[in-house]
Amino acid sequence: MIEYQFREARTLGEAFEQLYAILKMLRSPQGCPWDREQKPYDSALSLMEELYEYLDALDANDKDGIQEEIGDVLLNALMIMRMHYEIDDLSPIDAVNDVCAKLIRRHPHVFSTAHATNSSEVLKLWNSVKETVEGKKEIKADFFERIPQSMPPLDEAWQIQKKMEKVGFDWPDINGVLAKVQEELTELQDALQNNEGVEQELGDLLFSVINVTRYIDLHPSVALHKTNKKIRRRFNEVVRLATEAGIAVEKKSADALNELWDQIKEEEHL
Repeated sequence: MIEYQFREARTLGEAFEQLYAILKMLRSPQGCPWDREQKPYDSALSLMEELYEYLDALDANDKDGIQEEIGDVLLNALMIMRMHYEIDDLSPIDAVNDVCAKLIRRHPHVFSTAHATNSSEVLKLWNSVKETVEGKKEIKADFFERIPQSMPPLDEAWQIQKKMEKVGFDWPDINGVLAKVQEELTELQDALQNNEGVEQELGDLLFSVINVTRYIDLHPSVALHKTNKKIRRRFNEVVRLATEAGIAVEKKSADALNELWDQIKEEEHL
């Protein structure tokens, strides 16, 4: 047992110190067996999950939920820092010092004499500092070298397309993007009919649909996340109504379930 009592912090610094101290205790030999077993990769996945929960709270304008999820995001970020410190991989202080120095260095229009009046000029300055001051020039053999290959494929495709857009490799208007989706859909239909190259054509179709989200400045993961929420909500309502009506939720009831689905959709649009 660890003798410790929560104390309400009065400053942001005190709050961060207490959270880090609690995580340190949880990871100690006297702490929690589950927390001690966790690895950086585990906490990284949890961090991604908490970010989506934050987006849910933000979308619902749930202020209490937003506060809770921000805390959970910080928890996992600091847990990752603690894990690396334990294996003598890095110092949390050095990690924070590095990012503070980088922010000042990459904002010369704020902290020095450079000028930037809009977002485009800011990005040019940012990239200039990365290349000329930090020496982070891209490898010529890999135009996409700065895009993490561990990204989920949906996000990776979006980043690849954004990278290509920066050098002008893009459609002149949305009509070209939508036409490409239609083209890829036709090619997938042909592949299904011929039973050849289906996986490749399906990937091409997905890539072109993601390009639509990029073109209209929407994030594909966020858009899909919201659709998943909608489908879950609607089908849970289908199950509720079906149960009330004595309709079995199984394949042989597909027609009745579809009628309930259409009813719910229509009511949502009234």
